Amino acid sequence: MKTNYIYYALSGMVVLILSVILSGCSRQDTTARSMEQIYEEDGIPVRVDTVRYQTFQKNLAYFARLSGVKEATKSAVIGGKIERINARVGDRVAANQVIVEMDQTSPGFQYEQAKAAYENAEKTYHRMKAMLEAGETAQANYDGAEAQYLVAKRNYETQRKLLFIDAPFDGTIVDIKVRAGDNVQGDTYLFTVAQLDKMHARLWVTEQELSLLRNGMTATTQFNNKIYRGRITEIALAADPYKQAFYVDVEFENPGRELRSGITMNIEIRVYENASAIIVPRNLVMRDTSGEFVYVMDNDMAVKRYISNGNSSGIEYEISSGLSVGDVIITHGASMVEAGSRVRIAE
Repeated sequence: MKTNYIYYALSGMVVLILSVILSGCSRQDTTARSMEQIYEEDGIPVRVDTVRYQTFQKNLAYFARLSGVKEATKSAVIGGKIERINARVGDRVAANQVIVEMDQTSPGFQYEQAKAAYENAEKTYHRMKAMLEAGETAQANYDGAEAQYLVAKRNYETQRKLLFIDAPFDGTIVDIKVRAGDNVQGDTYLFTVAQLDKMHARLWVTEQELSLLRNGMTATTQFNNKIYRGRITEIALAADPYKQAFYVDVEFENPGRELRSGITMNIEIRVYENASAIIVPRNLVMRDTSGEFVYVMDNDMAVKRYISNGNSSGIEYEISSGLSVGDVIITHGASMVEAGSRVRIAE
């Protein structure tokens, strides 16, 4: 008797559990059907935007190192000790101004001898010139003195260039790589001078990009939240054999000298602009076997509208056909609809 009681109790519990499970499934099915019914009767909630004319821009972006529009690094000609440095970073210097002086007493130099020979030859030359004009010496004597003077002058200037390293042009010292007292090898970099009123950048572009670029096109860069505008000044006619790319030179005005030589900047070049374009974000564009399309809302219905794009900026399409000003494009909820779906604007 007790066994039967346990059996009936367990059977009742099983029936109860199955009823609860089936009841839950039934409610889920009812809920799912109710949601479908809501969408069918009231429409799928979406958000929309009205198509209007906007400005479309296409830029090409590059990273490039800035330098002065004219920039040169001077090196030691031969090894020796640095005696004196006559400028500091940031100083403006003139062409031929001596920046670095080498030790004149170094055994490797013959500066003093060359200087003395030059000064003596110069005196002799001027004396013989005066005597020739006075008729007190022959032309041959004057010619010999002149030849010795020119040779001595050339030797002196050569020795001077070894010892006194000067600025090649007017500019600003942007880098000094040595200190007074340093012993340096030949070809050691000493200092860099640059003209900073304009800055130069060399971009490397592909053949496809080259077809979009023209001399005079506007280039922009940003530094310390300030936008600098420049232009393309030169475009290569042949590809570099090592980089397999074409160079494009860009110059920026830098009147305040805020842009610095040596920094790497993001540079953009405007290659296309349309002030009256129809634009669609790329994420709204879908594709099927017939082509690319977007969904528009027409009389509370989702309509598939096939489009053709003219240009792409990477995140936006410029639409050349398929959409018109005033069309209502579905911007949110497009993944839930299909052609013919009933839709409503979500509150």
